[in-house]
Amino acid sequence: MSRSRDVEEFVRRSREVEDLDGLRRLLEQTTQEFGLGYFLLSHHVNVVGPKLVQLSNYPEDWSNVMRTRTHFAIDPVIRACQKTATPFLWSELEHLLKLTSAQREILDGAARAGFGPGFTVPIHIPGECTGSGSFAVRGGRQLNSAIIPTVQYVACFAFEAARRLSLVEDKLDHCIRRAPDLTRRQLDCIVLMAQGKSDWDTGKILGISQRTVQEHLDTARKRYSVGSRTQLLVRTLFDNQLGFQDIIRT
Repeated sequence: MSRSRDVEEFVRRSREVEDLDGLRRLLEQTTQEFGLGYFLLSHHVNVVGPKLVQLSNYPEDWSNVMRTRTHFAIDPVIRACQKTATPFLWSELEHLLKLTSAQREILDGAARAGFGPGFTVPIHIPGECTGSGSFAVRGGRQLNSAIIPTVQYVACFAFEAARRLSLVEDKLDHCIRRAPDLTRRQLDCIVLMAQGKSDWDTGKILGISQRTVQEHLDTARKRYSVGSRTQLLVRTLFDNQLGFQDIIRT
């Protein structure tokens, strides 16, 4: 995990915020520290309600435009998130989608509204509508692509924090489930995965087969009800089942 100390600091501070306004301020400060100007964390639904994440510092005029049903239904970023689980640059949208004239107008409108280059992190959580974290520099500035791997983790942690705070603020905190128990071997596999080890390498290190490694990770993922290994790592770190000191190579 690149710049893991930055991610660790963000997670520590996100655990301390008491409400969504506090998380929004933290995200605004963090994006500025990464040289970014704008962020949007959102479930892909055109409503706001319990358990739904909607957190942004987008210009109000542009947000109002994008809230219209017509724009929301054809938003190219939302459509691209339905096709991939990996982060993508907005400049790559034309390769992910066959952009319509209306979708090109949305992108042109974003540029006129003051957005520069940006990227989006799709967030797929089983049992929930698709979500994402989008980040962009202000118009006229260049995006440093080297920050994307780090901001990807920030987006995932921020989305999880927003989900939990949304539950609390809607007085549904009783719905927040206790963190599932993971075995020591499952946690060992997650640690090595976070350090970039392949399933084959992990098996050799732990003295188990590659298939057993896959089974440990799949079981842990299912216990957390997450769709990807990245989300599994995010949840175990957020719940303090693992610490950043566990995954940082010395």
